Amino acid sequence: MNIFRPQKPYIFRPPKYSPFFAAILRQISRNRFLRSKFKIRDIHVVGVERVGELVNQKNAVLVAPNHADHPDPHVLVHAGRRCGVNFHFMAAREAFEVSRLGGFAMQRIGAFSVDREGADLAAVRMAMEILQRGDNPLVMFPEGEIYHHHEKLDVLNEGVATIVLRAAAKMEDGRKAFLVPAAIRYMQDASIAETFSDRIERLEARVTWKPRPYSDIVERIYHLGGGLLALKEQEFLGRSLSGPLVERIQNFQHVLVDMIENKHGQSPAAERIPERVKWLRNKIRKQLHDDASTLTDRETWELYHDLDTLFTAVQLYSYPGQYLTDQPSNDRIAETLLKLEEDVLGEGRYPSPCEARIRFDEPIDIGQFLAERSLDRKTGVAPLTECMAQRIQGMLKTN
Repeated sequence: MNIFRPQKPYIFRPPKYSPFFAAILRQISRNRFLRSKFKIRDIHVVGVERVGELVNQKNAVLVAPNHADHPDPHVLVHAGRRCGVNFHFMAAREAFEVSRLGGFAMQRIGAFSVDREGADLAAVRMAMEILQRGDNPLVMFPEGEIYHHHEKLDVLNEGVATIVLRAAAKMEDGRKAFLVPAAIRYMQDASIAETFSDRIERLEARVTWKPRPYSDIVERIYHLGGGLLALKEQEFLGRSLSGPLVERIQNFQHVLVDMIENKHGQSPAAERIPERVKWLRNKIRKQLHDDASTLTDRETWELYHDLDTLFTAVQLYSYPGQYLTDQPSNDRIAETLLKLEEDVLGEGRYPSPCEARIRFDEPIDIGQFLAERSLDRKTGVAPLTECMAQRIQGMLKTN
């Protein structure tokens, strides 16, 4: 993930889908991004035809994939074209605010913004409108962030289930609402292993370390990770925490979030790190925007420092400890290095060809799901989210 701190109050960006622009942008997506930047040589798609059938019948279709990496939206756009559908996307506000041209392009392919830290009613209404029209499938990423451990699904947000359940309750004329879990994986070419040593050496050089070319690559990654963690501990705490690396990562996350909660309060409902961070970010950003004219330079600096502290906590959350040592495959080593490059150098590298695989699971008929379990649209949120998570994780293991 890359740090981006919005400097202005949030403005909702609605979709402005244009078939003309979308056709041009698909070519740019294929040539500039998929082939050139991300080095994706093939996209293997399974099950998308069923999505097309449901859309042709004017049903509400919400596709919920894991968020494996930055190419995900591009891969989905081209998967949709194979069955003649145009996916619309709910995308984080930050993606629209990085550049004006990028925001323009995203709107023309059917994407709209959402403020993940706030109660974005405009985004919810737009999602409901797209689903009720039934002209195009809607894509929402239930993980919310890219954590770069795509074989291990993170805990899902319940917003996806909430929206599709609300849509199902409003469907008329015999039309139905469907949730389609999807799994995205990237399979690296064997040549990726030849890039590992140079990439870790570049990271070691960034912290003025002497390269260790004859050490095991996983050992070098964990050694570097421990050093970077110690630097961050010194930066924020003035000391290093004790214990094994995995334990230190987990403890440091909570220490950082606790520090900011002591200043700004604590969410009455949030328990997990991402949920606690989301609540705090929203509160801090409101203060920055609502009180901008009365804040001193020092107060403004301190609020942005608090946002940076929370960003560091989320960075730490994206390193799930034993993910690499449990199975040190080329795919896992490559995505761990990519994540380190983003965090240390500001941008990750995609140096070798890879294959994208996306599998669309059997659609979940929302009405049938609720009826079989004697649930309604409120009591069905948690069970539907759990079902979605199991389906996606199961496909990731076999994809």
